[in-house]
Amino acid sequence: MSSIYEEVVLAWDGKEYTIQPNYRMVQRIEARGISIWGVCQRLQRGDPQMSQVAEIISHMLQSGGAKRATPERVYAHLLTHADAKEGERIAVALMMAFIPVDRPSGNSVAPGEGAGPDE
Repeated sequence: MSSIYEEVVLAWDGKEYTIQPNYRMVQRIEARGISIWGVCQRLQRGDPQMSQVAEIISHMLQSGGAKRATPERVYAHLLTHADAKEGERIAVALMMAFIPVDRPSGNSVAPGEGAGPDE
């Protein structure tokens, strides 16, 4: 089964990590009390809660193999080393990582449009 999310490449400690977001990743992040949708909305307004951004980025990096990318280290990097351009790249990567891509599945009707068990 193909993912409904696009791969994202993030750089950390001089190395690039390819992350394949998935629904389970969304569930794990949101189980920590972080609304990905809410973080994305705040990023768009230019008012992000950086600790939550750091948690999400840390989770993504660790899933791609960057085991030392703790939330604390990511947070420190974002606040002390990331310039505006890098901050913007991170924000865009975060938002794009969790926007599902419309992929043809062979189903002719989308969920909630009359193809359920009651039909």
